[in-house]
Amino acid sequence: MSDIVLINPPVISSEYKWELKLGSRLPPMGLIFLAAYLREKNVSVKILGAYNLGLDSKTIIDYIKKESPAYVGFTATSSIIFFAAKLATEIKKLFPNITIIIGGSHFSALPVETFERFPDFDVGVYGEGEKTLYEIISKGTIDETISSIVFRKNGTVVVTSPREYIKDLDELPFPAYDLLSNFPDFYRPTINNFTYSPVAPIISSRGCPYSCSFCTQSVFGHKLRSFSNDYVVSMLKELQKRYKIKEFCFYDDIFLLNKKRLYEFIQKVKDNNMKFSWSCEGRVDQLDEDSLREMKKAGCWQISYGVESGSQEILDYFNKKINIDLIRDTFLATARANIKARAYLIIGSPLETKETLEKTKRLVLDLPVTDIHVSFFTPLPGSKVYKDIIGNDKIIDLNKLDVYSINYVPPGMTEESLSDYMHHLYREFYFHPKRLLRYSLMLFNPYKSLDLAKSAYEFIKAIF
Repeated sequence: MSDIVLINPPVISSEYKWELKLGSRLPPMGLIFLAAYLREKNVSVKILGAYNLGLDSKTIIDYIKKESPAYVGFTATSSIIFFAAKLATEIKKLFPNITIIIGGSHFSALPVETFERFPDFDVGVYGEGEKTLYEIISKGTIDETISSIVFRKNGTVVVTSPREYIKDLDELPFPAYDLLSNFPDFYRPTINNFTYSPVAPIISSRGCPYSCSFCTQSVFGHKLRSFSNDYVVSMLKELQKRYKIKEFCFYDDIFLLNKKRLYEFIQKVKDNNMKFSWSCEGRVDQLDEDSLREMKKAGCWQISYGVESGSQEILDYFNKKINIDLIRDTFLATARANIKARAYLIIGSPLETKETLEKTKRLVLDLPVTDIHVSFFTPLPGSKVYKDIIGNDKIIDLNKLDVYSINYVPPGMTEESLSDYMHHLYREFYFHPKRLLRYSLMLFNPYKSLDLAKSAYEFIKAIF
């Protein structure tokens, strides 16, 4: 029996079906932070990663019946909020005394609208969830004295005042990886995002000070808060000791922003004589030749950059505050440091044309880009573009607001032309001889060979 079961809802959206088919099985990082905090407060907690495990409703219901919790908590993006709500309805019918809690990026962006649309959520947590969730459970009642929640009172939706963000993240316990079924063997990124196994995802900071128009910071806000390097290194050492982790993937929004912190991290890894491979995500305006060389020496093998577009006009529309020359210089510098450079791209924004799509293609084909990740422009709740575009009849299906479905069609273009472009870009990029050779060599990597065969089949089927 448990006090609370935390659930990452299963797949119904094309977003996660696409990622799962290509072998991506990342842990629900938000839930393992929440679970660790609750457990430290003597709350009995379980995590059900239904999304990764591919569980159906019956299996989830059976699990809840077995655990008999007082609370069930869901986290949900916009693409799976509807299925979370459907599960909430089924749970409420069978177990009316269970309090159902909703949190995550979609709810944090649209708390009132979510509650008005989905009546079986009893209480919602917006923003950072650890302290709020514990207060709900420890008090045993839901009222206006609990910050950062949404609930119903006499038929009216009540939104309480926001809770302050946790200033010192080091007060949080290490994430509860141990509550994930079959970690780390079952959980891993796509084959082009790791080199060794076992591999573990890491979050070492929260918040992002930038204001890209397509992005939402509804959960952690715009102020960057980082775990100390002592905390991070101790966590890595614990994961290596317990799970024999050989590689870490840092999924911070801006891991590279603070160079002093970056150099300190590298030095602490050296001082502790730690050996591991790692990758991270970053902006093209955050690095120089010296930092890239030091990162390579410390085991960094790949950086994923938010390129988004080869059109300066679109970059400005996205409020990226970067330019094409900077993109070129950073990718060339990354290659000189012998670090692989991955490019995130977004196609189909309101300013997109055939000419801007061609600029994007030429940019990634001309630069030393080792991998690309193409998303369709999506007005996600909480982002500036959502506020600007919602209500425009170009929105196709609000029930499928995910970056792998076409939700918006720019003037002068069609769904078919956007889809064709994405498929053509993937084909032209990955069927280049040097990239075919790179992926062929992965067949000899014992950590990747089986996943590569499965992923290649699904990828080729998707783009042809």
